[in-house]
Amino acid sequence: MLLLLLACAPAQIASESSGSSVVDHDADGYLERVDCDDADASVHPGAEDTAGDGVDADCDGFDGDPVDSAQDTANDSGGPDTGTADTGPVDADDDGYLARVDCDDADASVHPGANDTAGDGIDQDCDGADDLPAAEADADGDRYASADYAGSDCDDHDADIHPGATEVARDGIDQDCDGADFAAPDLRSGDLVITEIMYDPDGVSDANGEWFELYNGSGYTVNLKGLAVADDSAFGAADTFTVDTDVIVLAGNRAVFAVDGNTVTNGGITADFDYQGAGVNLNNSADDLYVGIPSGRTYVTLDSVSYNEVASWPLAKGFSIELNDTKVTSTDNDRSGSWCLATSVAGSSTDKGSPGAVSSGC
Repeated sequence: MLLLLLACAPAQIASESSGSSVVDHDADGYLERVDCDDADASVHPGAEDTAGDGVDADCDGFDGDPVDSAQDTANDSGGPDTGTADTGPVDADDDGYLARVDCDDADASVHPGANDTAGDGIDQDCDGADDLPAAEADADGDRYASADYAGSDCDDHDADIHPGATEVARDGIDQDCDGADFAAPDLRSGDLVITEIMYDPDGVSDANGEWFELYNGSGYTVNLKGLAVADDSAFGAADTFTVDTDVIVLAGNRAVFAVDGNTVTNGGITADFDYQGAGVNLNNSADDLYVGIPSGRTYVTLDSVSYNEVASWPLAKGFSIELNDTKVTSTDNDRSGSWCLATSVAGSSTDKGSPGAVSSGC
């Protein structure tokens, strides 16, 4: 009787989110939360679905394969299925799995039946859990494999350090393995300083050649993801962009933000972030530039510069304005006398500037 009870016991699979165990009643490898019939091992995402038998064996919401309309099928060719042409099913990443069963329909490498890399924190096969790494690949037992085993754990000797961990700002430790001690939301006023602005390029158009530079004076390596930039003090939606990718800046280093990140068309400027199409356009005779972080429904300004040709600012077409290297603070850069025209050649055009480097003119 004991053997019979053990044979009928549901399988236990480690949960991706909490490290606890959740149930796979039919032991088909798919957790109860993603298996549409966890009492039948032949029914689960990715199973073979026989049309016309009244059973949705692959948990996609259809008996058999769904039929795409001719119009929607035409839309699918050469690109992802947006589903906007009709009410047909959507497979946004074109991996052959509908959004209703694909746990990440924006990534074609993630879908039921995909190869699940153990210990990377991603549930590639949509079974409800990330496969656990082997013990030797996860020395600290935090469910993330070390880099030595193609994992993403940047310190496999500390269970509190791994992708997705809570970051403790200003302790000099990169808890979440993003390459920085903290990200933009933990920046303070004065941590970033606007140190150079190319507002009126001559070698290329303004639409391709505008850029500006930020200095990291926080004393820590910072990830600028989440930083907001605007040419409007209210951070109005039409005049603001938010950094949506990792931009890692070492302490004492500079990051360049360009309206066009293509070095062929922007005058040879190497940018750390491309904000093309964001609506932040710098006027030639006078304008404002703000950097800040979201705070509820408003923003906290970290630094700002307001240049104006009638207020003795050194402005000239084809020259960036640079902050004197002895005045790199968020208060000194408010004064026109702290700025000068660049003298070194910026990139491949005739324009002058020193993007990503110390001032060339003062």
